[in-house]
Amino acid sequence: MIKKLVFIVLCTTLYTIIRYVIFGPVSPIQIPAYLLNKSVSMASMIFLFCAALHHKKGRVDKIRFWGMASFHFAFIHILLSFAILSSDYYPKFFGTGKMNLTGEVTVLFGVLAAYCFWFSISGRSVFIRLQIFRHLSIVFVVGHLVTMGFGGWLKVEKWYGGLPPISLVSFLFAIATLVLFFKTREKELC
Repeated sequence: MIKKLVFIVLCTTLYTIIRYVIFGPVSPIQIPAYLLNKSVSMASMIFLFCAALHHKKGRVDKIRFWGMASFHFAFIHILLSFAILSSDYYPKFFGTGKMNLTGEVTVLFGVLAAYCFWFSISGRSVFIRLQIFRHLSIVFVVGHLVTMGFGGWLKVEKWYGGLPPISLVSFLFAIATLVLFFKTREKELC
């Protein structure tokens, strides 16, 4: 599984570099934080999708591996995002000196997703079904991605190299993950 994880990270990093450096306006100097942050965020969503695939097949050890990989990469994404959160990196999140509504809602959904994700893997609740928090975390990720990127998704002519934005790719993986988890849940109830 480690080889698959490394392969996914290499693919997301290569995609990020091709899209933003080769076809886009981003300098290679921004690979260590800004671009790696994009790669890590997309990898985190793909890992969660892998967990959902294995959940559907009932492979507990693989669910745990991919779920924890997703959690750790999401945590790295959060740290990198807050480290570079500024109007220079994310101008569409800021007005004059403060965050605008887009920035505020994007951060809110991201924080709520992180909390629900942490809660769902902590296994600390007897009273609240952990699956609800897992599903909520994905719903908040979808909200985070839509708030952040929806405007750019519709402007296909502005996609660097014709490649879809990472937020759109991650959104598609998030929706597929949610569908897989719900289908598995329906199966468990039957």
